[in-house]
Amino acid sequence: MNNHFYSEIECAFTSSRLSVYKQDGADDITCIARYLYNIEVCKSLYSSLNIFEVTFRNAIDKVLCVVAGIDNWYDILSLDSTSLKNISDAKHKIQKKGKMVTHDRIVSELTFGFWTSLLTPRYSQASFQSKIIKTCFKTVPAAQRNIKYLQTRFDKIRILRNRVSHHERIIHWKDLPTQHDELLESIKWLDNASYKLACSCDKFPKIYAKSFKVYKRYVRWHWNRY
Repeated sequence: MNNHFYSEIECAFTSSRLSVYKQDGADDITCIARYLYNIEVCKSLYSSLNIFEVTFRNAIDKVLCVVAGIDNWYDILSLDSTSLKNISDAKHKIQKKGKMVTHDRIVSELTFGFWTSLLTPRYSQASFQSKIIKTCFKTVPAAQRNIKYLQTRFDKIRILRNRVSHHERIIHWKDLPTQHDELLESIKWLDNASYKLACSCDKFPKIYAKSFKVYKRYVRWHWNRY
């Protein structure tokens, strides 16, 4: 790769974004290869993360509708100020788009962090939390069917999801294969059909096994022509 081309890439991406791929003194070709590899690894996780998030929030929403006895549970249940602000923000965003505020739109607009927050100690005294655990996670092994374990699991998924969504580096995580397996397992806890769908389009094992060296050969061959 010629230095002029790398400089143009660095200018477009910013040196701070690329620097994390060069922390061990890697050369320019290795840096870009790692960047491309990270993109592909993130892409390979997107479908499972998407399926988990949608299945997760819908499963919890169904329970909350039952607990409240009405679909606008977000106006009925006793929630803390942070959650109420999340709900208010979601309604505002829907209205700002010129759309009617409906149950389905609010469920879709609420952040992943909102849904995971319902399974934290701050709601340990809320009756809906135990109902969520008993209903949505009844297939979870008994030893793991507790708030501490579930919060740790879903916090990890939330962090992974956010890094993938913001195109941040994840290939340096040593436990990435384990996180991938836990992601699929979490989908299976929620719904077997969703799990089968996630597995049918899961490309992570194949992409991850390539390692960045494949992309390094590609970068060296392709960009040397510039």
